[in-house]
Amino acid sequence: MNKILSTFLDRLAERLTALAAGLVSSRVEGLHAAAQAEQQSDLEDLARRFDAEGKTEIAVKLRQRLTRIGSPDLASEAVEVLQRVTVEPARLGTPTSNTAAQDLKGLPNFAATAGRSKKKSLPPVENTPPSLADMEAGA
Repeated sequence: MNKILSTFLDRLAERLTALAAGLVSSRVEGLHAAAQAEQQSDLEDLARRFDAEGKTEIAVKLRQRLTRIGSPDLASEAVEVLQRVTVEPARLGTPTSNTAAQDLKGLPNFAATAGRSKKKSLPPVENTPPSLADMEAGA
């Protein structure tokens, strides 16, 4: 009976956690969309003001910035970013190739130091505290 109750409570906790996470994520997405809309509105107002003052270059730049502000759909933005990342070629070589070492100037070549012989190590130093008898003999 105890195992059945424990399983029921575990599943109930999972469901409640998923429900709470869904509510939080929808609230965060709503806040993000509202902040973006406010930013777009502010930029458009500034662009109109600069148009009225005759500063059309600044207004054009602001409107270009408006087009770069993303949509409130975060999932589609993430997919676009992942597609761009997978399309770009890798900049670092494989661990066996030498191209990475050529790209990263100023770093030591660790492959070249692997063949050197190691220095002789010194014997370990005994670091034991003196005993009470040693301290009395020395005093």
